[in-house]
Amino acid sequence: MKTTSTFDHFTFDTREDTANPDVVGVGYGRAVPYGVETDLGALRESFAPDAFSIEDVIGKPLAYRHGEPIGVITGAVNEADGLYIDFNVANTALGRDAATLIRTGSSKGLSVGFNPVRSVYNKAKTSVVHTAAALAEVSLTHQPAYSTAGVSTMREENMSVETIEEATPVALIDIEAREAIAEVRREMTSVMHVADPVHPLAQYRSFGEYRWAVWNGKEEARALFDQVTGDNPGLFPPVWMNEIRGIVDLGRRAITALSGPMSPGDSGMTVNWPYYTGNLLNIIEAQANEKDEVNSVQISFLKGTADLETYAAGSDISFQLLQRSSPSYLDGHNRVMLASYAQVTDRKFTNDLWNLGDGDQAYDFAADTTGSAFREAVFSASVSVEDATGMPASVVLVSSDVFRAIGGWSSFFPSVYTVQNVSGTADAATLRVNVSGLNVVRAPWLDTNAAYNAIVTNAMAARWLEAGPSLVASDNVAQLGRDVSLYGYGASAMFIPSGVIRVYDI
Repeated sequence: MKTTSTFDHFTFDTREDTANPDVVGVGYGRAVPYGVETDLGALRESFAPDAFSIEDVIGKPLAYRHGEPIGVITGAVNEADGLYIDFNVANTALGRDAATLIRTGSSKGLSVGFNPVRSVYNKAKTSVVHTAAALAEVSLTHQPAYSTAGVSTMREENMSVETIEEATPVALIDIEAREAIAEVRREMTSVMHVADPVHPLAQYRSFGEYRWAVWNGKEEARALFDQVTGDNPGLFPPVWMNEIRGIVDLGRRAITALSGPMSPGDSGMTVNWPYYTGNLLNIIEAQANEKDEVNSVQISFLKGTADLETYAAGSDISFQLLQRSSPSYLDGHNRVMLASYAQVTDRKFTNDLWNLGDGDQAYDFAADTTGSAFREAVFSASVSVEDATGMPASVVLVSSDVFRAIGGWSSFFPSVYTVQNVSGTADAATLRVNVSGLNVVRAPWLDTNAAYNAIVTNAMAARWLEAGPSLVASDNVAQLGRDVSLYGYGASAMFIPSGVIRVYDI
């Protein structure tokens, strides 16, 4: 239970008639101010209008300093500025004592004990507004619960004009009250009345106030038991991130650079295509004389062929692993499968480009310190591609060593320049490289061939044929498992091998 106090004056009438001998007096006053902050030291507390339900207030006990009951709340009403109550003081020894203190002006404030039901804190946790609370009791109090400037300010702000005019002689009233209390205590001692002992923490209305007192050194001798995370392992579940790291998928750079995979058709495991290799200069000739026989040569179309290979992998995964893993094992498993499929097929296509291509372009890598020789070699290779396929090159695939060297060549500039006004661009932020208008793509699988090499070609010369990849799954009910496989059919198609130009180091 929490407590808070208000110190507005309340009215009290002593009952001297015998109409109800159980009641020594009746009173009326504001128990809780609405919209007024109370400074608790480390926290400012206030109540929103209508925070207390009238039905919940009526019938609750009236106590003295949150101790023994001395009466009961008989009526209540919510006003704009607070909760007002009517109360009876019981005709008991403690009730009569309380009535005496009220009559002499010693007790002139009300304090409520409550349980917060709904509260709103600010972001800094320095202020709280109770929007709903359950009343436990209302107590008479003879002194402010908090002797800070904030309490005084709160009293002054909430006084009416009439109260301010009467506030001047407060010091005299307090002196008279203390004398009256001393007289009551002497009378109580004479009849051997012993007051209940007061707990040393009763002076603090909340834990926040007590904590503030400890911070200021008023309670430094009182030790609190340390509550630390190490003694509560059951409340700290292990932190587990749900993103699987380390699945590095660089994509299929060589396959993508040449327009991506091409369908091999709907049936068969061998793909065939026609192509022509004859010399076009030997076909058409000038007629020597009228009526002479024109030139005639054999025109033949050869057959290109490629056998589709199956690329696949599979796993038998238990239902327990499928259903209870977080993050999903199946999702991570399939991502790894797809990344592996991409790298294996891209490596196959890159190696076939190097090994099955017929065009060659010599290049002295060691002598090239500015990149000008590389630009010349690429330009010459693009001309050869056009001669073979009828179209210039569309891409330059390079090994990692060549790609790294480009970044240091003086004739290649960051991509803020365009290839129209410089020989090439190289941007470390994006790893985008361009030479003479052609995109330069790092093909890591060229690193396994001869050092310092490159391939200049286009999609007319070579493509990757593929059906897939596809996932297939089948439950193994007897063993509570699921067989999962990824597979695809693929082959390298060298349509025009002479259009694949290998730029090799001499």
